Amino acid sequence: MTPTEFASFKYHHIDPAGLSQARRWFIGISLLAAVVVAYSFFPPGIFLFAVPLIAWWSAPRLLHLGPRYLLCGKTIVYYANVLCLTLSSSQGVLRVQSANGQTFVLERDKFPTGARKTDKIAKNKAAKFDKVSGKIIAKVRQASVNVKLNGI
Repeated sequence: MTPTEFASFKYHHIDPAGLSQARRWFIGISLLAAVVVAYSFFPPGIFLFAVPLIAWWSAPRLLHLGPRYLLCGKTIVYYANVLCLTLSSSQGVLRVQSANGQTFVLERDKFPTGARKTDKIAKNKAAKFDKVSGKIIAKVRQASVNVKLNGI
């Protein structure tokens, strides 16, 4: 059985960031090292507690698109259970409504960009939103035949 491939995109969702196994090991080992050093050399050793905190807070917030479902923080949307897709290009919002009543909202403004000029920022966010929303729409259409499409 081959492992599932996910397309990952940086996306500032409100859920806590998912920590990889390697990051969890690093945080645990650095926390243990900070405790040992702080116990041995108290005043300067207390600053080592910043290392695991920085590793915890700097974890990237990602949106993962798989072949059958998407993951965003603690939200899981199974494409075959989607009833309705609503795309508003002017507002930059894609609403994905599932059969269980769960609604996932993809927003254009939550995509980060490295640009500095406002026109470039808007252009980059719009391009990323169009790319990701297009992939979600295509995967939902492929998985579910009874999906209602609004604004698409």
